[in-house]
Amino acid sequence: MFPKTGNACRKSRGGLGSALALALALTGGAVVGTAVTASPALAQNSKGFAAVYKPVADITNAPDGDLAAAKAQLPGVIAAAQTPDDKHVAGNLALILGNKLKDPVLQRQGLELMLASGKVDPAQVGELQFLVGNLAYNAKDFPAARTALQAAIAAGRTADNPEGLVAESYFGEGQNAQGLDFLKAQIEKRVAAGQPVPDQWLLRGLQVAYNAKLDDQTLEWSTLLVTHGTSDKKWLQALQVVNSLTTADKQAQLDLLRLMVLTNAMSDRREYVTYIETADPRIMSNEVAQVLDAAVQAGVMTTGDAYYSDVKRVVDERAAADRKDAPQLAADARKSGSGRDAQVAGDVLLSIGSYAEAEEMFKLALDKGGVDRDLTLTRLGIAQVHQNKYAEAKATFGQVSGTRTTVARMWGAYANSRA
Repeated sequence: MFPKTGNACRKSRGGLGSALALALALTGGAVVGTAVTASPALAQNSKGFAAVYKPVADITNAPDGDLAAAKAQLPGVIAAAQTPDDKHVAGNLALILGNKLKDPVLQRQGLELMLASGKVDPAQVGELQFLVGNLAYNAKDFPAARTALQAAIAAGRTADNPEGLVAESYFGEGQNAQGLDFLKAQIEKRVAAGQPVPDQWLLRGLQVAYNAKLDDQTLEWSTLLVTHGTSDKKWLQALQVVNSLTTADKQAQLDLLRLMVLTNAMSDRREYVTYIETADPRIMSNEVAQVLDAAVQAGVMTTGDAYYSDVKRVVDERAAADRKDAPQLAADARKSGSGRDAQVAGDVLLSIGSYAEAEEMFKLALDKGGVDRDLTLTRLGIAQVHQNKYAEAKATFGQVSGTRTTVARMWGAYANSRA
């Protein structure tokens, strides 16, 4: 339902198919239909109505009846309906005729007339309202669809996720923000009740937000997906969308790519190349070595690849020296009056996997000042995650503001998922 690769997301914010197909995906593929029943007895109906009704009902129920003729006479039957019983029977006739003719207009008219009569068994109201909602949605009568579907939900109709189709009725009118708000409210209700959240809702919300270029909502729905989703591809789906929104800040993108590797959300050669070039094998050689290995394991590079060979040569020249120099960088940072020296040491220690020492350096950098606070907090949280200090990491990411909020929130969601 949602693009599985970052490339697909970045190429287009266009739709994924017909509105009906999307609606059926959300409702579990529900289709409109009801049993064809025989004409009911007319004991409770007015005499004038019965006289008009019976000839048309006889044609409709006859195996070889002239259904076109019955349809032409149906408006007279409906006009003659005066009492609630008349209207219920007339609606039933319209529904039977609509089913036989496969005419959705007649089907909807019959269902609405039956509901309006007040004579429908209360146990069936939710089902009939759901069918009206489907028919109205298919006719692109989105306000009517929304009204009927919400009535179905109020009547206790829970099968086939009618809430999803209500959201689609908003999207069908271009009311994306309203639809997202409605769908989010339904998710919150399910979470509060301890019920599972359909992955379709989470993926659809993310796609709508992304396609509508609602970047704040895109981040929100990415977080909702990784928090409440059950798919083993949820990190792939969420992070590749978020990655497409963070390309302007290369250091923020680096930290997001680090999370993508950690969650197995990398699937594209260009993502690995971006990671390698942003980390820079001349500066973070040990980390780049791990990315190269991951790219080979993912099948997007081979050891005979010219690019791989060029990067590997630099990595092999630098890796041992970087590890050897790291303790001295930390020692110098402790003596320095500048937080910048501690931040640089923290970056090096983070890249070689010395997470406890990196945590120390980032805290020192924050204490001494003169650094990019949001960047330093982000990397402090990353160092804490790698030490399984998930509660501390979540609190750290929660302090990040500004343009790095996107990356920090995704790392925070990961920390929360591991806590």
